[in-house]
Amino acid sequence: MNTSLYISSGALQAYQQKIDTSANNIANVNTTGFKRKDQSFSEILASQLNNQGRTGQEIGRLTPNGIRVGYGVRTGLTQLDMAQGQAVSTGNPFDFMIQGKGFFQVGYPSNATGAADGVRYTRDGNFHISPNPNKQGSYHLVTANGGFLLDQSGQPIELDDQYHVSIGANGQIHLKNKDGKGTEFLASQQVGLVDVENPHLLKNLGGNEFAVEPTALPNGSDVTDYVKSMQTNEVQLSTGYLEGSNVDLTKEMTDMMSTQRSFQMNARAVSYADQMIGIANGILR
Repeated sequence: MNTSLYISSGALQAYQQKIDTSANNIANVNTTGFKRKDQSFSEILASQLNNQGRTGQEIGRLTPNGIRVGYGVRTGLTQLDMAQGQAVSTGNPFDFMIQGKGFFQVGYPSNATGAADGVRYTRDGNFHISPNPNKQGSYHLVTANGGFLLDQSGQPIELDDQYHVSIGANGQIHLKNKDGKGTEFLASQQVGLVDVENPHLLKNLGGNEFAVEPTALPNGSDVTDYVKSMQTNEVQLSTGYLEGSNVDLTKEMTDMMSTQRSFQMNARAVSYADQMIGIANGILR
């Protein structure tokens, strides 16, 4: 009876986390650049091993020698689904969509000079113009949260108001005088995209932004071992488009209903186990 109670209560916790994950996916079905999360379960093995040391013990068992029956399930991995989202046309020259792999680098000002502090990663390419308070006539590209779009060197991209600006498919910034004089030329900065080799190491910081958690990295490695700058021939940007969420609402609702049914069944099993324990305690009295 205690075993059935442990199995059912553990399953309740696992299914509750699965419901929370699905609910978060559904809530972000219209969030730009959102990547859904997929949750898996793993079996909980009992703590007793090599329990058949003596001959003739537990004859007729169907489980392998040395391992007892498991005690239900627990939440295994919660992984990011990096499938491409649908392209949404906006016509805004500072809306960018990444095609294929890659993340934008975003930094936040840490002091009066506006230097970026704490690099974050996002697939949300919805950027806006923000005047540079430290230099008249120049501006930065920022996210809705106020983070600076960073270049290939990890510095905030700074644009001059005297130029027409366009962003190429490879992330290079093209400049041309607004007075029409002179030819178009390339800026020294370009949109700095990075490839995160293992996206499952990313920690969700909220606001559709991520960071690599150093404590989750293997011993002897650091962030640079997993985050690589992408070269211009690897970058594929579409200007005037945003990447939509990759959440399939039909699938998420189906998973939600299935998980809720499983949650209800285990809640009923917990109730039955509790009743059986109560009956057994009454008999012992």
